[in-house]
Amino acid sequence: MSTLVTICVVILVGARARDNLRLRQQEIVLGKLAESEAVAYYEVLRRRVRNTRILRAVALVSLLGLIYAWKHGLAQVMTPR
Repeated sequence: MSTLVTICVVILVGARARDNLRLRQQEIVLGKLAESEAVAYYEVLRRRVRNTRILRAVALVSLLGLIYAWKHGLAQVMTPR
């Protein structure tokens, strides 16, 4: 169980670091653009963030479903013998 927790922590820390790096890069790009171009690019970034959040939520729900199935032994019930 501690291995699973360690893996989850590493994944979460890595995802957070990647998000911070992307945010910094996008701030630099926005700072270099003219205001009208920056507004248009900002809308694109908002869509990307929304899509990322949706995909992360789907992944989390899937993971919880897998853990639930594993804890309740549903895989053994559904496999033919």
